[in-house]
Amino acid sequence: MLVTRKIDYGLRLLMTLGCRSETRLTSVKLAKLIQVPRQFALKIAQTLTQAGMIRAQRGVGGGIELARSPSTITLFDIMQATDTPRALNACLLDPKSCTRSIHCAAHQELRRIQAILDRELRNVTLADLISQQKTIDQETKKADFFRQNRTNHE
Repeated sequence: MLVTRKIDYGLRLLMTLGCRSETRLTSVKLAKLIQVPRQFALKIAQTLTQAGMIRAQRGVGGGIELARSPSTITLFDIMQATDTPRALNACLLDPKSCTRSIHCAAHQELRRIQAILDRELRNVTLADLISQQKTIDQETKKADFFRQNRTNHE
């Protein structure tokens, strides 16, 4: 299961919305923050809107915001919403695509591993990712502060 560019950008978009103190961000600001071309950010935002994860309001005072609590959005949901369903092997998505899947040891093992992977992806919420990101951001700021002070005193 590959984390595609679409999935990566969707994660960035949702995490950025969740980490920011502003309730809404304009598409221009959001695209800049996630370092994605605006048109592609809009395309991903449209997909996430259709999935009910974000909402967009046009006009003055409008912008993009989370539509649901981050604790109700899982990494599995994000991956499924932002790109076509993926699996370790195509036969796991459509067993009829392979006539050997019923009699194939590899299929059986890949199906078992896929179930574990899917379960783990469902156990990680956007709230978990936001919390981890905020911790990383704080640690980075501290490290930058100490690095800058050490450089100034040399």
